[in-house]
Amino acid sequence: MDLDIFLLVFVLVALLGGVYVSIRILLYYQDPADSGIGSNVFVKAVVVSSLTLCWLLNILLPVDVRNSRPVPGLLDMSAIWTAAFATLFFFIFIVIPAAMFYHEADGDVVMGKKVKRHVLCNMFFMLFFVGGALGISYAFLAEAAIPVRQYKCDNWLGADEVLNAAAVGAKACVEASDSSINFKVGFQVYMVAFMCFIGWFFFVTFGGIGLSALPIDLILEFVDRPRPIDEVTFQQERREIGRISQELLSTAAALQERDSNLATESGWKARRAKARLSADYNKWKKEVMFLEDDYDRNQISKHEKGESIAVSIVKLIMGILFAIMSLMWILHTILYVLVRQYAPFMPTFLNALFEAFEGPGLYPVGVALFGTFSLYLLLCVIKGCLKFGMRIFICFAIHPMKMKATPLNSILFNVLMVLVSSPTVVQFTQEAFSDYARLTDADVIFAAQIKYLKFYSLFFENNVFIYALLGWFLLTLIFLLVRGPRDHEGRRSKNNKRDKKGKKDKKGKDSKEKKKGSS
Repeated sequence: MDLDIFLLVFVLVALLGGVYVSIRILLYYQDPADSGIGSNVFVKAVVVSSLTLCWLLNILLPVDVRNSRPVPGLLDMSAIWTAAFATLFFFIFIVIPAAMFYHEADGDVVMGKKVKRHVLCNMFFMLFFVGGALGISYAFLAEAAIPVRQYKCDNWLGADEVLNAAAVGAKACVEASDSSINFKVGFQVYMVAFMCFIGWFFFVTFGGIGLSALPIDLILEFVDRPRPIDEVTFQQERREIGRISQELLSTAAALQERDSNLATESGWKARRAKARLSADYNKWKKEVMFLEDDYDRNQISKHEKGESIAVSIVKLIMGILFAIMSLMWILHTILYVLVRQYAPFMPTFLNALFEAFEGPGLYPVGVALFGTFSLYLLLCVIKGCLKFGMRIFICFAIHPMKMKATPLNSILFNVLMVLVSSPTVVQFTQEAFSDYARLTDADVIFAAQIKYLKFYSLFFENNVFIYALLGWFLLTLIFLLVRGPRDHEGRRSKNNKRDKKGKKDKKGKDSKEKKKGSS
């Protein structure tokens, strides 16, 4: 068996490239003024390691494809898949939560020196419930049943019996019945199924929103881009922003007072009051983010004479490309994953595109395309999470990603969303590109074991989550088109009307001056 030098070099380059890109992402988004946990090198290493792990997990499938044909390669992909998902489990349920619990207690005056105790107690309870759910469910739900067609023959042939073609046809078994091969999967396979099952709820909820919201919002950023304004308009906007900021400061003081009053209270009424306080805080945080955005836009409109046309065009182009990718994902899911169950003659669609790049010279291009489609789904998850928080702020706090203005705890939250959704994206891409992933260890893990686990098969084999994803995408698209895709309608709409009115007034004024001059 020959060593595939190209594959090994490619994996090494992908690893180093993943580390470099992850570092650049961290430096691009992190707020330089972030103190406390923000200056912790270990937490930054966790972010970089998590993003690199996510990247490597999503390109393991094309590596598995390369290693599986035309003849099996030297890489033990089964062990690599197991190690990758075990590491992912460790990051999702131990490393990232511990860092987030530490952030909650870091700098808290009331907590004082009890930070370690706070982290350990929270980690103990979380691992107790997660470990209990995983261990107990493995004991009862780890049996798989692969469907087969069973042939029962009443005719037996002697070892030395010689038959012609007609006699063989007469004695051949032609009647079959549905049956199954039952076996218990290993703990490592069940762990993957457990993570995929949890991840599907996040992927459907947030990914379904992001598939429509991501391209629409980018196109709207081009439409609503900051335009040049005069000094009078700039000062009007400054006064309006100042007025709103004073209102938000008063609201913040009231929220702080409510928090102090509820700090020592307990009981059912206190929990309800704290829940309302949390919802009001999330709403306040949302309005602060909108105000900061309005302030930045006003500064750009005045001092930079509007947004750079190059930046605006890039947003428009990216919005169009993302719209095409969302459309291709939806069409591929419908035509290949769902319709082919009833019409096996359907084309392979995107599978044919990836298979065309399996040659030695084009392999990196195929991996780049595959990685682009996979990582796009994770980007949709992040966008959907932010969009969900913008529209339904009661559920949880929003964690927007802004250049040089993102606290490390917000980066950790988004990284956690990406990690939780990564197993589901891998399973979904293996199902969506099953022709491309044929003869691979991933095919054995996902299509021959996890898919037919007796409990999970109710969801995986019947495509319940995929139907939910498509339905949620359609509902979200209709909602955004009917109710308006903008999260911040008020001032943005007023600014657009003001710009249009200003242009109209200027046009009318120029027309009058022109007529006056001609007369």
